[in-house]
Amino acid sequence: MAYYEEPTGSDTESIYTIFDYVNRTAGGYFFPVMLLVIWIVAFISMLASGNISRPSASKAWVFASFLTSILSIPLAILDLVGARYMYLSFLMLGIGAIWAILEGGNE
Repeated sequence: MAYYEEPTGSDTESIYTIFDYVNRTAGGYFFPVMLLVIWIVAFISMLASGNISRPSASKAWVFASFLTSILSIPLAILDLVGARYMYLSFLMLGIGAIWAILEGGNE
């Protein structure tokens, strides 16, 4: 006896149904966690980027938040991510933009 939801034939018909099945069996947290992982990777890679003259945390924050905001829009439209996660990424983008503007006077 399995302790998890087994896929049916209709759960493997298309790529969307596979993603929906994976997200459903993970309790709806698969894609929000994936967005968080993408945000962390983008943030760290922007900080460690060698082709920027002066990498700053605010620029990295804005880049990572913008990337996850763009990725969260189609996920929210397909109902793979709750709208609150999309709004959270936009809120983080706004915070990063304000941070970058305030830090811009110091450069």
